Order: sequence, then structure tokens, then C-alpha cells
Amino acid sequence: MWKTILVPHDFSSCANQASALARDVAKIHGARLVLLHVAELPAMLGPTATVVPDEGGAPISVRDYALRSSEARLDDLAARLRVDGVEVSTVAALGNAATEIADCATREQVDLIVMGTNGRTGLAHVVLGSVTERVVRHSTVPVLTVRVTEA
Repeated sequence: MWKTILVPHDFSSCANQASALARDVAKIHGARLVLLHVAELPAMLGPTATVVPDEGGAPISVRDYALRSSEARLDDLAARLRVDGVEVSTVAALGNAATEIADCATREQVDLIVMGTNGRTGLAHVVLGSVTERVVRHSTVPVLTVRVTEA
């Protein structure tokens, strides 16, 4: 029986569909969801670089801006899932997505990971890689993938 389900979320429609499936599984099993977003900073910007937020105000570090933006979006998603009667917590992180997913799975003691995949093949797969594929290959818990082909 699954008690804690990790849902890595990149704010795509594919990830939305995976979180909807995870919500349904959580309701059946009485499980808790952990929504995770991993922001990867551009290579040319270090975490101490500063930006001025769109809403104005004082400049803040790129790191803080990325984390705050991620947390706000995750909180919105979590609120929608809670309306359906599911317990949800959120985690925002910076770094390599596959590594952070694995670390979060260990930290949160998850029993299942549910994540979307676009199902890219050929050159697109070679160039873009697949976070989902890396997670499936290295996870110590089951990974349920939700394949969505986006137009």
C-alpha cells in the first residue's frame, strides 16, 4: 500500500495529468502527495546573480527568485489538490532534476513516484534526454509514468 507519493512537476500539461492520476491513487490508498519542482538555473547565471522581480521591488538573487516562483506555483497546485481531499506538501529545489527527485524520494520516504513523460524518440530524445527515463532507471521505488503526447 502506498502512503507517500512523489509527483515531480515542471508545470506542463503533461505533469498536470500525472498529478491528477497521483491524486486519484492517493485518494484510493489514503496517501499523502509530495509535489516537487526542480528549477535548473542557466549555466551562465550563478545563484548569486540578481534580478528585479516582475512585480517590482528590490533586486533579489536568481536563486531566491527561482525558489519563490516555484513555491508560489506549487502552492497553487497543492491548493487545488487539497480541495479534492488529498493531503499535499510541496518542495521547491534547485539543481539537476533527476538527482533532486531521487534525493526528495529518499528524504520524504516515498513509496511511489508518479511523473509525466512526453514520450520523445529519435533525435529529440537524444538531444533533450529524459528526466523521467533517468528516474526510472535509478529509482529504488516504483515509478508510474504517464505518457502524454503534446501537440
